[in-house]
Amino acid sequence: MKKLSALSFLLFWVLFASVANARETAVLLPVTGPLTPLELTELTREVVTGLSSVFDVKHGEEVNRVVKQVFKEESKKTDCDETSCYRQIAVQYHAEKIIALRLTQIETERYLLTLNVYEVVTGDVTVSNKRECTSCTFEKIKILARDLIGAVSVSKDVLNK
Repeated sequence: MKKLSALSFLLFWVLFASVANARETAVLLPVTGPLTPLELTELTREVVTGLSSVFDVKHGEEVNRVVKQVFKEESKKTDCDETSCYRQIAVQYHAEKIIALRLTQIETERYLLTLNVYEVVTGDVTVSNKRECTSCTFEKIKILARDLIGAVSVSKDVLNK
């Protein structure tokens, strides 16, 4: 009986530890902005690398295709909104979060980089960070992206305490 009890405890502990250490799944929407396809790919890779320490990040061509299809289908509905699109995308990948990185040109050589993390269940934006860049180069944009990703890691640590 003691062996069975010890075995049950061990099994419970292993299951509990694996759930406790499991990372949430997040879908990275296609990175958008006035960049070349090569720069968008490199910036996406930078974001995925940084967020992979916090989330199990789903991204890439298949995700881009699914996102495009969901938004296309939802736009045909009268009650279409971003939240319902995000929920459908999340269902496809069993994700808890949707992450969007957008680069907007404000003026010549002046950009705004925005990173939003959406909580799929509640529909809330749990993290929203922006950084502006003047006399901006692609290398500076990558540095800003790393800064925004670092803020997501810190925010997630604070929320989990």
